[in-house]
Amino acid sequence: MQLSILLPTNRHGPVAISRIAQACSWAKPNIQVVVRDNSGNAEKRALISLFRNEHCKIVSVDPCEPLENYSEIMKLATGEFVFCLADDDQCFDHAIAALPGLIALHGKEPNVAGFTGIYALETPPGTSFVKYKDTDSDDAAARVAGFLSYSGPNMLFYSVMRRSLAMRMAAFLKTLPIFISFHDQTLCFLHLLNGKLIPMPRLFYVYDLGVWEAAESAQRRDADYYRAAGLDLATNKLHWLLCGFEGATLAMHSDLFPDLPPSKRQSIADTWFTVMFTRFKGSVRLTFDSDLTDDAEKVCERVRNATSQLTFEKILSDICGFLALSSQDLARAYFDFWSEMINRRQQALRKTGS
Repeated sequence: MQLSILLPTNRHGPVAISRIAQACSWAKPNIQVVVRDNSGNAEKRALISLFRNEHCKIVSVDPCEPLENYSEIMKLATGEFVFCLADDDQCFDHAIAALPGLIALHGKEPNVAGFTGIYALETPPGTSFVKYKDTDSDDAAARVAGFLSYSGPNMLFYSVMRRSLAMRMAAFLKTLPIFISFHDQTLCFLHLLNGKLIPMPRLFYVYDLGVWEAAESAQRRDADYYRAAGLDLATNKLHWLLCGFEGATLAMHSDLFPDLPPSKRQSIADTWFTVMFTRFKGSVRLTFDSDLTDDAEKVCERVRNATSQLTFEKILSDICGFLALSSQDLARAYFDFWSEMINRRQQALRKTGS
């Protein structure tokens, strides 16, 4: 099997059903389609069961969190490559039909992590077209810089990925002490550090911003993740600081991608952190009337106005000091996880003399 197309779905109604029906129509001997519905809606469950066929698997489960739905559907894939899409977006039939040929042409190249194409971003004012820069570069730093050069929503998440890589990164996400909405960007970051994405010269995916279009509704969705994690909603103030810290730490210290020279790791970490820190300083983040608003603002001001060089250890200390106001257990888990990652590679470098 060359390709598994995965659709973890929660929405119900005519639009979601039509997206599922389209995905199921792509099933053929070299393309497996898997739909995993966690809506709990009996009417939807009965309807989509009619789409099941030899190469199309339909699974209905009890309601669960998005990460679980994504991780569990990944386990059902049998293709060498996987493509995960959303039930409120669209994909072009001809692009799907072209994928087996691309996989046959480039799938055995060890430095190819996957495939991508041109994205159509749908908003009420109109449609814009996006092609990510340098995803097919042999230089990991260029790939990351190309990804970050686009300031809009993360549509690169909807790319075709090598299944072994996608499963390894999904397993890593499940080890994180806190799962946050920006971790889709972290996932793409790790994919790009592992290899290049070959672009198709055609329209591939239609992305509908939905609730992410307006700043307030987008941040309310972000806040849902903090609430689900057991954290105070004022943690939303630290959103891009957390993203910058975690990504830069991974770039410098993780073994989740082929090893890079320290100077290259440093360059990638600097690029990632600079972009996220700029967002942290420039965006207005809501706290939803939290009692910890002042405490969150004090942390933000202390980090923004730091006169000396920011270190991983100092940022981690500030983050965990604030998290402890919500949950000392979560703060300790967060500190232990990221401190261990920082120290693990530092110890390895000392042993090798690097």
